[in-house]
Amino acid sequence: MMDRTGLDPLFAPGSVAVIGASAEPSKRGFQILRALRESGFEGPVHPVNPRGGEILGWTVHRRVEDLPHPPDLAVICTPAATVPEVVEACGRRGIPGAVALAVGFGESGPEGAGLEQRVASAARVHGVRLMGPNTSGLLNLTVGLNLVGVRGVRAGALSLLVQSGNMALALMKEAAEASGEGIAVCAGLGNEVDVGFGESLDWLARHRETRAVLCYTEGMRDPRGFLQVAARTVRDTPVILLKAGRSPVGARAARSHTGAVAGPYDRFRAGLAQAGVVEVTRTDELLHVGETLAWQPPAGPGTGVAILTDGGGQGTLAADTLSEMGAALAELTPGTRTGLRDLLGPAAATSNPVDLAGAADSDPSMFPRALDLLVRDPGVGAVLVVGLFGGYAVRFAERLLEAEVEAARRMGEAGRSAGVALVVHSMYALRRTEPIRSLNEAHVPVVASLEVACRCVAEVWRRGSVLARPSWEPGRLPAPRREERDDRVLRHARASRRDTLTEVEARELLSHRGVRFPPAVLCTSPREAVAAAGSMEGPVALKVVSPGIPHKTEAGGVALGVHGPEAVRAAFREIKERALRHLDPSVGTGALHGVLVTPMQAPPLAELLVGVSRDPGLGPVLTLGVGGVWVELVGQVAHRVLPVEDDDVRALLAELPVGRILAGARGGRSGDVAGVVRVARGLARLVMEVEAVAEVEVNPLFVYPDQVVPVDARIFLRAPDAPTATPSDGSRPS
Repeated sequence: MMDRTGLDPLFAPGSVAVIGASAEPSKRGFQILRALRESGFEGPVHPVNPRGGEILGWTVHRRVEDLPHPPDLAVICTPAATVPEVVEACGRRGIPGAVALAVGFGESGPEGAGLEQRVASAARVHGVRLMGPNTSGLLNLTVGLNLVGVRGVRAGALSLLVQSGNMALALMKEAAEASGEGIAVCAGLGNEVDVGFGESLDWLARHRETRAVLCYTEGMRDPRGFLQVAARTVRDTPVILLKAGRSPVGARAARSHTGAVAGPYDRFRAGLAQAGVVEVTRTDELLHVGETLAWQPPAGPGTGVAILTDGGGQGTLAADTLSEMGAALAELTPGTRTGLRDLLGPAAATSNPVDLAGAADSDPSMFPRALDLLVRDPGVGAVLVVGLFGGYAVRFAERLLEAEVEAARRMGEAGRSAGVALVVHSMYALRRTEPIRSLNEAHVPVVASLEVACRCVAEVWRRGSVLARPSWEPGRLPAPRREERDDRVLRHARASRRDTLTEVEARELLSHRGVRFPPAVLCTSPREAVAAAGSMEGPVALKVVSPGIPHKTEAGGVALGVHGPEAVRAAFREIKERALRHLDPSVGTGALHGVLVTPMQAPPLAELLVGVSRDPGLGPVLTLGVGGVWVELVGQVAHRVLPVEDDDVRALLAELPVGRILAGARGGRSGDVAGVVRVARGLARLVMEVEAVAEVEVNPLFVYPDQVVPVDARIFLRAPDAPTATPSDGSRPS
């Protein structure tokens, strides 16, 4: 038996009340009653409607208070305006769980948002675990629970967490018509006023019948909590996710649809990859990738994908597509190639892809015989079959049907016995022929789209790498701590009523966290600047220091390559004049702290941006990218959600084109990657240790073969009344 949790009354209730029950077939209050009857729910069902009477043989109670016993779950089918009062009534009657179907809440504007807050408050105060509102309902076929009203859904091993009724319906319809798989649980989470993705995923991770979880989200209330649950769930149960609102236009649509706040997609995407969640971007990939990962074993370390095709063109396209997806093709051993040559004859291609070259046209058994050789090759971790299989009796001769069915049975057995994943692309997949049904019965996915089939096998190959690496622990953040030097800098900034630290202050906070800055002197007069420059060898750089001028170059606050006393004196005066023109006159000259004099640096191998910022949903996020004055235009950045290890920072750098330069591309000198790691870890440490810091950035970071040099640093503070913690465990908000 599964461990009992606080969500059991929702997901696996023993009894159900339908509040707003109806005798009208077009109403949800009737459709749910009918679905409960048809799905075989064995517990007590209590319709509630002020009119009383009887519906489908069940006695209708006039009020929630009239229920003879508190049911585990209430399905609220009443209009949006009534939902807060109904939730309160459920709580008073001792009903622990509720699903609210109505629309018209946060997705509908300010008035709906206020109503949504009332619903959330009612659920919290009265101890009701609430799914929704604005939800398509809940389905758990393992206990005969159908609160969606959909018909003809086959029970199976896939569970769905969705924020769209149409997406849920599409996935269930696709499973019934184009797959051998069925649905275990489907939860429409809607606006997540209480129960959200993290907690629901945690429940499904304990659900014996669920072998993979498919998610469709438009914007989670607690994305970090979801990632924390997902990172431990994926070790045993694959999680596949499709995110809507990836573009600015899509994000606006998501807000209008569910009221969800869609955070920056590229950061969330990075967190998904760190947690081991498989992200797909096409609706036709979600189900097939899910059924593949649910049943097919992950590829072993160091293995690749073998392609077995009956047509050279499609085999080549599959090889191209897999390569573009980052999946490695298997290098077949000489013994395997010799065996294939003996089997298939001289016309066949026996490298990878392996082309049967017509050998199966009159003998479908060539597929399992060739497959037997491939799955025994130590370099093969997954096999993609491409072409006509499943349609030979249709395409060539009906007499081939029996042989093709037997071939399908043997193919499923070959992959299963060898522990090698098998995915089949077939142009006849949608015909659901007998050989295809035979493969599905063996839990082998058969896919009509070549590109989707490639995605399936690429992800089963990639899962081997995910399971081979240590599990990410997003909940493992150090407790904030305070140091006297931090407090002194922060007190001064707060006393000045500013949320931006100067470069001098940023250097002070970062320097004792492993970030090594070049020497610099803050000067308040031309005479001091000349003296400072005289103490340094070679030309110097002068930079304005003012919390009101975070972008020094744009304000004309930087002078480079300055040499000699007169030039230093003139540069100081010009910088001061331009700074005063740039500053708001109302702040006065006190906002100009002075001019920083520092030695000029030699041209580096590369200029980087290294930053850490607090995402409102994900928590602290590390960003690495091409730095300098063109960072916004170049846009070459990558992210990792904290915490990170040194290897994570190296991998992050390797994702960027500049990473190849620092690795010594084309025989060039390599850069001090260890120094980049040290700076990144220092910035991360500052944000994790000092809660007042909202964002820290070193830009540019000059990278040389033997060192890194931070040229500029900025720190922005959080508002004094900002929340001090990001939800991290997917639990119910307080």
